[in-house]
Amino acid sequence: MQVVEDPQTGHFRLVTRDGETLAITRTRPAANDLVDLLAGAWEEAPAAAVARAWMRRGAAIIEPR
Repeated sequence: MQVVEDPQTGHFRLVTRDGETLAITRTRPAANDLVDLLAGAWEEAPAAAVARAWMRRGAAIIEPR
């Protein structure tokens, strides 16, 4: 993700490598905070999904990656 300033509005966009806008903020500090929080959530999400699958299916989950 990167933060890109819109020259017309002065707002800041959080943009993926594919050019998708994930969020728009009024300030760069808000955009930077959101980038950090989204990155952390992205790292936590797979572990949480594996834990939920393990609870539902137990030994049927051989090796989550």
